[in-house]
Amino acid sequence: MEVLDCIQGRRSVRKFSDKKLEYNTIVDLIKIGTYAPTAQMREPWGFVVIQDKEELKRLSDIAKLDILERIDELPQFKAYEKFFSDPEFNIFYGAENLLIVYGDTTTRWYKEDCSALAENIILAAFSQNIGTCWIGFAKDLFDSKQFKDTYNIEEKYESVAVLIMGYMTYVPNPPKRREPIIFSRGK
Repeated sequence: MEVLDCIQGRRSVRKFSDKKLEYNTIVDLIKIGTYAPTAQMREPWGFVVIQDKEELKRLSDIAKLDILERIDELPQFKAYEKFFSDPEFNIFYGAENLLIVYGDTTTRWYKEDCSALAENIILAAFSQNIGTCWIGFAKDLFDSKQFKDTYNIEEKYESVAVLIMGYMTYVPNPPKRREPIIFSRGK
């Protein structure tokens, strides 16, 4: 797949086929991701891979409860309160595969570096018919002490990108994009 076709064709995917996504395929995507630009060659990333649908459902329930308990502190989530209250709603959309990209907060540009890495992974996955979706609802859960202790994640790491993934059954239609706002020096 040509790189421009990949960039323009990629979409967030929330429904996946039953075809198993092998652990080594995810590791290969991580390795491709590490070719992203990184400030001062710090490579501030670390990863957690979870391939267990039931575990992801359990984590979804924990995240939803946490969000509902703090909904007044999270105005950006208020519009989704109905979903978080629905016992059937899964913030990971029933996916079997999850990749969490962590950044070392002792480096100045860890968010930028890890975001560039995540986009490399997203595009490389798409080129292999693997869909992804960046799940913002889960960030606080994966920064919790309990989760970090369970997965032996050092305190200095913070989650930057939470990606569900799996083989696509279809590619969603492209949304219309607004014209970019380009600022210029002027009167």
